Amino acid sequence: MKRICYLLLLIAISNVNSQNRISISVLGGSNYIPMNKFSNFLNSFENSEVDEFSFSGNFKVQYNLKVKHNIFVGIEYINTTAAIYNNFLSYNYIFNAIPICLGYEYIFKSIGKSWSPYFGIGISYVMEKMEDRFFGDIGTGVLYEYENTFGFENKIGIEIDFLKNLFAVTELKYRNIGNTNLTNTVNINLSGVSFLLGIKLKLL
Repeated sequence: MKRICYLLLLIAISNVNSQNRISISVLGGSNYIPMNKFSNFLNSFENSEVDEFSFSGNFKVQYNLKVKHNIFVGIEYINTTAAIYNNFLSYNYIFNAIPICLGYEYIFKSIGKSWSPYFGIGISYVMEKMEDRFFGDIGTGVLYEYENTFGFENKIGIEIDFLKNLFAVTELKYRNIGNTNLTNTVNINLSGVSFLLGIKLKLL
């Protein structure tokens, strides 16, 4: 009887491990964030610039519901900068955002044996921070502003199976984030497009 119970336990464990329902993904890449309203505001000054391209890092935990269906929770870090400067005064803006996203992914039929395209959607709670460093004739200082908002994302990607339970991942994502009033002068919108590369590891 003990041998039978032990055998059943081994079968159950091997079955769970073979399904690999839980995975983690780590990705990084480039954002395109135009911030059109803020950019137009800065254009009214003689010298100004907006860093439309910036870095993005993404950590994601996925749970496989069925063969082609995943749900996920992801956390992302977004950073971009802008500046106004002349002979008398300079403002350097640093914008940070951390979207926490709950979403769904659908995995399409594999291309060959190792390429699996997927499509995903999600809703996000976004924590934003602005750091305003100014210096010039009026003095020197740093101001901080914080505001939270909501957003959504949709994405397409490809998983490439190259080792057991380990995948290379590439992803193209559009992220829509609600306006915030971090500068008290014009709305800030960190919506944009991300191109990400990384790895995915199946755990359990």
